[in-house]
Amino acid sequence: MTIKEVLHGVTLPDAGCPVPQPQARDTGSGAMTPSQILLYCGSCVALVVVGMALLMRAASVSPELIKRSETPQTAGRFAPIPMGGLYGTVTVRELVNYYIQNPPPAQGAGFVPRLPKIGGC
Repeated sequence: MTIKEVLHGVTLPDAGCPVPQPQARDTGSGAMTPSQILLYCGSCVALVVVGMALLMRAASVSPELIKRSETPQTAGRFAPIPMGGLYGTVTVRELVNYYIQNPPPAQGAGFVPRLPKIGGC
């Protein structure tokens, strides 16, 4: 006979000491301790700062490009604007000439507001 078989049916007398029960963790309450809150907030701030530092280079513009964008350009130096479909490309000079020859109506007696077209052509 082994010790396990002998002790299988034996109960020990109560000595008056409480038997320690394993503590179950309460994971469903969703409450965070202050240290967990500080760790979470600190890691979020650190992640944002690191992300901004890495993306700052992609957002920067060279000084040459800034200087070139600040100098005015003539209408002939702009690239043609694609109008799509049947119209092809149009230069800025042609667009300005069309606007001068066909100005939009003023907000006076001849002004007719266009209604938005819903569906169809």
